[in-house]
Amino acid sequence: MHKKIRSAFTLILGIVAVGLFQTANADWFNDSNGGISAGDAQDIVVSLKSNPMSNPEMACLAVTFARSLSAGANVTLFVTLDGVSLADDKVTSSRRFKCDFPGQDGEILEISLKENLEMFLNEGIEGGELNQNNMVVCPLCWISRYGDELPDYGVLPGAEGVDPKAIGKMMLDADKILDF
Repeated sequence: MHKKIRSAFTLILGIVAVGLFQTANADWFNDSNGGISAGDAQDIVVSLKSNPMSNPEMACLAVTFARSLSAGANVTLFVTLDGVSLADDKVTSSRRFKCDFPGQDGEILEISLKENLEMFLNEGIEGGELNQNNMVVCPLCWISRYGDELPDYGVLPGAEGVDPKAIGKMMLDADKILDF
């Protein structure tokens, strides 16, 4: 009896060890450009939960990633928790928030958080308008911090003209979610 238990334990341990040391193939080895088929652009959600006031570098990085990825994908910036303050112009327009952004020739450019955010919201839009649909603001988080005030940037699901189920659709349709 003792030998059977010992043999079973050894077998289970072997299976676990083999399972732990299997290699995983990352998505960058795939030639696909998008979600279901190669012809579709990927839907990427970049989520920011940190307050730009306490962690401006994380806010800059999230917006910079969103801008960089938007060239070949459908990117939505989703601000939650304390990150909803990114939708407040009083916060983003603070001159103390500077973002590093890679330039065309490999040099590092310094731009304001507001410029960085507005460049992201302006991607693919002619005439200088901002595509507010590129940024979704968590309504629960926003209302608990700002009350009835509407955000300066982005859309607030449930507000006038905005689908209250926008967050669910955005998350379920996402091929990738990057969390900051």
